[in-house]
Amino acid sequence: MNFSVSVFLGTLSSILVVILASFLVEKKFAKRSKPRRKTWWLIAHIFFVVLYFSGLLGTLLLSLSTAFTDRSGLIYAAHLFIQFFDWFLIIPGAFGSLTTGFGLAVGRWGITRHYWVIAKWVGNSLAILFGAMCMRVWIHDSFPILFADGMNPLQNPAYLENRLLVMGTLVSLSILTFLVVISYLKPWGKRKKYRRSRKSSAGRKTAPFV
Repeated sequence: MNFSVSVFLGTLSSILVVILASFLVEKKFAKRSKPRRKTWWLIAHIFFVVLYFSGLLGTLLLSLSTAFTDRSGLIYAAHLFIQFFDWFLIIPGAFGSLTTGFGLAVGRWGITRHYWVIAKWVGNSLAILFGAMCMRVWIHDSFPILFADGMNPLQNPAYLENRLLVMGTLVSLSILTFLVVISYLKPWGKRKKYRRSRKSSAGRKTAPFV
């Protein structure tokens, strides 16, 4: 199997495991959710989102800085730290925010009841897949090629192609910013079938005894 295909399938499987586990947890424990537990989920969620943002912003800053220097040592150090950011900030932040987001949704909001919740976990899943299939290549797979045989990266044609890393980081940042904004605004409301079920249950509660 081609390595990129295996990475895609592995990442997709990890996402599906998180989603399936969240559905099972919601089905079994939604009614037992406690406010204090939600507070801890919220703290963890904010922590991972900050981690995610920090990694992406650091990657953007370092990848942009390489455009303003011709010193191969600094370019090498920048790409090395970009790898560290991906391993220790972006990847844990992405999966952590996805998992804790599901933890927050269980019970109070529901995983499939509100459009903005669905948009959040779908958007985060797509961002993770984009990172696994595109950002991984630009950050990790191209690193040995850029600095092969002690060649100055500015004289390496592959280095110019690797500038796609800046665009990829901007795409990831845009997705994450959008997800944070809809978390705050909570737009679009509930799905129709849940609005109907709420109205019917309210009608049953207020119906007079005959």
